[in-house]
Amino acid sequence: MAATCRFSDSHEGGHVLFSPDGRLVAAAAMYRLVVRDARTLEIVRVFACVDRIDMLEWSCDSKYVLCGLFARGLAQVWSVDPDEADWHAKIDEGPLGLAHVRWAPDGRHVLATSDFRLRVTVWSLVDRSVSYLQYPKFAKEGLSFSADGRQMALAHRRDGRDSVQLVQTEGWAVSLRFEVASRDLADLRYAPRGDTTLCVLDGLLEPQALVYREGLLLATCRLQPGPEGSSHLGPKALSWSPAADLLAVCGHDERVRLLHRGSWAHVGDLQHGAELLEAFAPDAVAYASSSACDTEADAEAAELAESLAELHASGGRQYVYAAQRLPLSLPTVRPTPEKPNPRMGVGLATWSAGGRFLATRDDGAPRALWVWDGASLGLHSLLLQAHAVRAAAWHPTRQLLALCTGIGAVVLWSPRGCQTVPLPEGRSFRVCGLAWGGGGDALLLLDKDRFTLAHVQTGTEPEPPPPAPQLDPDLEEELKRLLAAEKGDENADAQYEYLPPPDGAGAE
Repeated sequence: MAATCRFSDSHEGGHVLFSPDGRLVAAAAMYRLVVRDARTLEIVRVFACVDRIDMLEWSCDSKYVLCGLFARGLAQVWSVDPDEADWHAKIDEGPLGLAHVRWAPDGRHVLATSDFRLRVTVWSLVDRSVSYLQYPKFAKEGLSFSADGRQMALAHRRDGRDSVQLVQTEGWAVSLRFEVASRDLADLRYAPRGDTTLCVLDGLLEPQALVYREGLLLATCRLQPGPEGSSHLGPKALSWSPAADLLAVCGHDERVRLLHRGSWAHVGDLQHGAELLEAFAPDAVAYASSSACDTEADAEAAELAESLAELHASGGRQYVYAAQRLPLSLPTVRPTPEKPNPRMGVGLATWSAGGRFLATRDDGAPRALWVWDGASLGLHSLLLQAHAVRAAAWHPTRQLLALCTGIGAVVLWSPRGCQTVPLPEGRSFRVCGLAWGGGGDALLLLDKDRFTLAHVQTGTEPEPPPPAPQLDPDLEEELKRLLAAEKGDENADAQYEYLPPPDGAGAE
């Protein structure tokens, strides 16, 4: 594999997100929302909110940006559509406060969860109507939409008992409420394709995951302890394959159970361990990070590691991978079972486009990223880094994986090999998060309060999206001036379409 990256300049901003169509990038700069062109990072629009922005989310059609201002109990919606340049809205949850806010799949309704999880309020941006869903169990988790967007599942808790409410998004009425066979419901998620199959995760005290369809229990996945008497804790994460034919249930016991959707049979058990013998995966290739360029790869792995020579010839700062076969010992961290969210078990699982590969990370050995073959259910590659893996993301259309470890470089893997692409010298930029653009032609790299774009070239590149309309070229300098000014102008002189709490909007 030989990939090259062209990096943009870095810019200040947090909560950075690509628009779904890949044309724009939204970022929060204190209380200002800055929208940039995704190809050039030139400023397209700047909006002033009434307080510091705590979260951002794009609507599905890339026309609106939702800003959560939790300290004020407010949400503001801004239009980036040139035909609605002056439209904006402010949503006020009143004395109940605001814990979380999100878009509905239609991009015209906003779901706001109040403090203390008293209710979810559905605000319509079309006719200003309001609907209420009482007693959600969580502020952020426990809510999922079906693949067609017509149904929403909401974790509900009343009188100490857990249940699931099925809500029809046409009218936002509850069509079904059913109790779940869980001890402490922790999360739920619809299958990404097909019917309304819903997976429910139990909490730490009950090692099981449950599969429902319209209130009917289809399957129960019990996380039985392994032969070494591993952890009895409940599931840690779940991940549906893109085609929804496989369900990966990740446990605190360093194992991933795979269920087949047709029969709900247990078809695979992906085990993660610190000591890997050759018999575990005789055909797997391990890529170990090294600072030396003269590492040797065995003959069988030479083709997969052909990028090493090209990486060596490119000069500059390099992080080179030595390709080898098992056996291999992985560095581990001390588990913390006495703390919330202990550093143990598989906490990251993400499928590639088409479901060909599954990438996982065991939080007990965070420097290793495992890449499993979705067909054979065996280990394909193991990527051992010098630092803990912070994030990993698959290209939206190709078998290309990007990951970061908090250093000034991004790691790229494909079935043909692995390489590290460092950022240009002189940048004090640590890549702590990343995300692909909608078309996959750009990779968003995130530091603590800055971001940059990497335009990745791996051969035939897709047609880039058309450029976004550009406005005043002096907006960049104007933004810098505003950010340098004192924060006394937080109450910007903007006019809003104000959506106050309706009469009698208190908790029921």
